[in-house]
Amino acid sequence: MAGDDVVERLDGLVTEQDGFFTSAQAMDAGYTPTDIEAHVDDGSWTRVETDLLRLTEWPHHDLEEYSKWCAWLGPTAVVSHQSAAELHGLGSLHPQFVHIRVSGTARAHDRRLAVHRGRLVGADIEFTGTFRLTTPTRTVLDLAAGGISQFTLDEVVGDGLMLGRLTVDELFEQAVECGDRVAERVEMALR
Repeated sequence: MAGDDVVERLDGLVTEQDGFFTSAQAMDAGYTPTDIEAHVDDGSWTRVETDLLRLTEWPHHDLEEYSKWCAWLGPTAVVSHQSAAELHGLGSLHPQFVHIRVSGTARAHDRRLAVHRGRLVGADIEFTGTFRLTTPTRTVLDLAAGGISQFTLDEVVGDGLMLGRLTVDELFEQAVECGDRVAERVEMALR
């Protein structure tokens, strides 16, 4: 079985990922495939999805689905678009999928996911403690660039302003940097 230093290397990552980790992360920490199977067999680790594990005793909660998908898709995974809007309390989009933005080659492993491609800068991301999500401003910009209706975008922006999660100047300034279409849609939503 793995030594204390191996356990310690995985523990920090597991805490940041709400108890979830991939087999590859366990092996990077120093566990062997035999160690992994032994932990699954003895019940201390639970196989959640193909190649995704979780500490069996980790407490469950309503938002763990976001942590799960971010852990599975890797360190660049960020909850975004409709899912981020829902978590921020912006609009009433009721997404059918968990929307995740990734950079690189990560791909959807599941039909319950909508994977969006693109790299984000640190100022576009908030960390909840167990998963990352786009800021309210980045969420609005992503939605404005996507296919949601203007009515729905207006609702999202209105809620963000009312809740104090968005400011007119910052939102418009960043929208202009995203191109004419996004700027026009955001300007209409701000009216």
